[in-house]
Amino acid sequence: MAVTTACAVATLALCILCSIYLRRSKRNDLPPGPPRLPILGNVHQLPLRDQHKTFREWASSYGDIVYTEFLTKPVIIVSSAKVAYDLMEKRGVKYSSRPRFVRIVEMIDWSRNVAFRKNDDTWRRHRKWYQQAFIARSAVNGYQPLQLREVRRLLHDLLQNPSDFTAGFKRYIASLVFEIGYGRTTASLDGDDFIRLVDPGIAEVLSGSSSGTAPVDLFPILKYVPTWMPGAEFRRRIVSAGKAIAATEDIPYNMVQNDMTTDVAQPSFASNLIQECSRKGAFTEKDESDVKGAMGTLYIGEAPSPSVAAIIAFVLAMVQNPGIYKKAQEEMASVVGDTKLPDFEDRESLPYLENIIREVYRWCPPVPTAVPHQSDDDDIYRDFYIPKGSMIIPNIWAMFRDSEVYPDPEAFKPERYLSMNLNEDFDLRDPRRIVFGFGRRICPGRFFADNNVWLAAASIVATMDISKARDEQGNEIMPAPKWLSGLSVHLEPFACDIRPRSEKSQQLIVDSIMND
Repeated sequence: MAVTTACAVATLALCILCSIYLRRSKRNDLPPGPPRLPILGNVHQLPLRDQHKTFREWASSYGDIVYTEFLTKPVIIVSSAKVAYDLMEKRGVKYSSRPRFVRIVEMIDWSRNVAFRKNDDTWRRHRKWYQQAFIARSAVNGYQPLQLREVRRLLHDLLQNPSDFTAGFKRYIASLVFEIGYGRTTASLDGDDFIRLVDPGIAEVLSGSSSGTAPVDLFPILKYVPTWMPGAEFRRRIVSAGKAIAATEDIPYNMVQNDMTTDVAQPSFASNLIQECSRKGAFTEKDESDVKGAMGTLYIGEAPSPSVAAIIAFVLAMVQNPGIYKKAQEEMASVVGDTKLPDFEDRESLPYLENIIREVYRWCPPVPTAVPHQSDDDDIYRDFYIPKGSMIIPNIWAMFRDSEVYPDPEAFKPERYLSMNLNEDFDLRDPRRIVFGFGRRICPGRFFADNNVWLAAASIVATMDISKARDEQGNEIMPAPKWLSGLSVHLEPFACDIRPRSEKSQQLIVDSIMND
């Protein structure tokens, strides 16, 4: 009886899927896209890694708005900043939801991350909290003294251990997040139990396929595969990732709660949220859940990947392009001189460095495909039909390699922006305008993150020489690390030579730490 019922259910499900597929396939006004197989759609063509490159190939063949299907799920791949802006900004009411994320939300249980939530009350509450803490100009400016202090420590780290510059960048960003988010300081990565506990699991979360396109997202039945079954390694990794996500939410929350109970808590994003919720009445389980989610999202959104990846990409670009770095140093010397470190007040006077940062974002975007959106209604765009429930994937990688906008897109050329005259806030040619996402789902910490990247780059340019490492025979080693992608891009480790520009620069760094 049970077998008969199961067969009947499976047959009914198959009929429904076929009906959906045939009904959609009859429309002749869908955007163009690669040929699809019945039921499977294009899922058989989807690689597990570097999906943004496959999406770009499709865009080259079919245009900047491509229709595909993953099983029977309609998927629109957007490879133009103009299309992304038209849909997710101008028509944000229709395109601000999220599709179902089986791996990230249902299995790893990252359900309290504002980036992956649908447009519910919790999402709106988190969004408000982040806007107050990281978008309001007064809040962003208020973090500048702390950023200046931590970048001096970064320079000191580079003096002490230049070969492990990646660790210095991670500590720089993590320290900012810890103090702003939780009212705590962290002296080193190795000495912080929280970081050593959660970072490996977070790396697992961010690895593999992009959100919404992992195998288990396409075949949700896989989430029921037992961890002991042969070939179920992905399930065991997900268990580890889930523990890391839980730790990013529980450990900082408990830490701040304990500090508040013992009256030693420093002002922070977390303590402010707890106090705000408490002022409105009893602190409920829902309040606790929301605060934990906001705290965990803050750490993962800033510390382990995007900002660090951008700073590492800056170093790589400068090693590969010494002429560009020299020009940046000359600009810095003419504006800041050699008796002080650069400050945020110097930013507007350093246009060439500004263009270098733009080019870093374009050349190696930390998130090559933004977290997918979902259409809440049927829509018509450019006479193309976009079905309700479509997954919308903005391929930022392809947008940044549009040769009509960025000639010779594989080359690192900060000068390309000089002729663009980027004066408008919404100029879609400016990589800073689209690297952080679109519409209501744009990264709420974008101003804070951009300031961190700029300040690190400016401080390095002012005080350090960066050049290629040499082998035992004295030959220069041109770094050519691979870009490994999943939810975010990171670079494989590479060697380079980082040293103070002069004894005066070295003393300037030492003095800045002593006077801190």
